[in-house]
Amino acid sequence: MASLALETFIDETVRLSEQNGYHPTTFIGMRQRHGTVKAISRLMESGDVQSGFKRLQELGLLDWTIEAAVIKFPAEFSPATRECAEFRLRLAKVDANAHPT
Repeated sequence: MASLALETFIDETVRLSEQNGYHPTTFIGMRQRHGTVKAISRLMESGDVQSGFKRLQELGLLDWTIEAAVIKFPAEFSPATRECAEFRLRLAKVDANAHPT
């Protein structure tokens, strides 16, 4: 079960996403079916960089991705999930430095 702080962070992530024209319907559905921690863990460990991550990166909202949530609330996730989140965020930063806007 996710902490109130994590749930609040994810609620704000969804709100900011929608405010910026991105509606994370797949994630919202997964969250309703599996709960916040399990939904995030499944997406992190899938091996694919999710379209939502790419979209939030384009919007300048990397600090509000589910990857950022994993880093912000590490005790709620497995080491494998944390490793995946850290890897994706590192790649995004390398990409941003290689292709500055």
